[in-house]
Amino acid sequence: MKYLYVFIASIFLTAPVFAVDIDVPQVPIKAPPFPQREVPKTTIPFPGKSLELQDGTTKFTLFIPDAWHAPESGEIPLTVQFHCGTGFAIEEHLRHGLKTPLLVANLGNGSSKYRVPFEDRERLKRWMALALKSLPAQGTNSHVTVLDICSFSAGYGAVREIIKSPEYFKLIRRVILSDSMYAGLQNTNAGAVREPSHENIEAWIPLAQAAVRGEKTFAFTHSQVPTDYATTGECAAALIKIVKAPIVKIPAGSTPAASDPNFPLQYQSDLGNFHIWGYGGTDGAAHLTQVRHFADVWMVLDAAKNL
Repeated sequence: MKYLYVFIASIFLTAPVFAVDIDVPQVPIKAPPFPQREVPKTTIPFPGKSLELQDGTTKFTLFIPDAWHAPESGEIPLTVQFHCGTGFAIEEHLRHGLKTPLLVANLGNGSSKYRVPFEDRERLKRWMALALKSLPAQGTNSHVTVLDICSFSAGYGAVREIIKSPEYFKLIRRVILSDSMYAGLQNTNAGAVREPSHENIEAWIPLAQAAVRGEKTFAFTHSQVPTDYATTGECAAALIKIVKAPIVKIPAGSTPAASDPNFPLQYQSDLGNFHIWGYGGTDGAAHLTQVRHFADVWMVLDAAKNL
């Protein structure tokens, strides 16, 4: 199957911050500001219990908030975070106000560190079983009924494999990618128009289409950081084109998110529960600021009553 892709990252020109009489764009959901945010350093223990679990040679962390209580129904919602410092992932989980169990996996640098382990289709099932076994006061009928999956940067390698499984796909409620979708280039010949590898993009299409229909939520934020392979912006453009989502340019200074001096919101593409938001910034700080606003993205989606 052939797809037409459009690269949108370079077409959004930033208006002067002193512009007046700016029309505020009408969008169904307002993306949050992404100001530069330092990771808080604290020695205060998180209100909960952290357990290191191991599946073969792969280690991950289960965090159980103190406020979590096992439901009588045995139905367990589970959040999974890929490629994020464990302490910070927990801090964002709690800042969002979540009381549900959290799995955090940091498997190394590069998407293959995440892709290869999850080419084993049984791996996530084993992780869920280990998590259930470690939760307090679980009955024999306990089972994971909802999966919320988040990733930063290279973590998309695991997410892309997970969503290929019909079994896991049924459980997924929400996927949030923070500058976390890359791909090979469809044509690497000199002078060729840059477009993401069709094969790398195809796996995301069922999730994107389900979000458009309102069956799941898919949120993907990206910077403008250039890469030798297909950038997050180029991958975003590919999905927008495939699902035929509208693109709304956000003029500088027209919203709080578009007013940030370093990483302003440049455009939104929203259709149903499908959301792609492009922010400015072409350096490492622009990349890192994406992960430092996980909770803000979650809270905006919650306020909009997305799944």
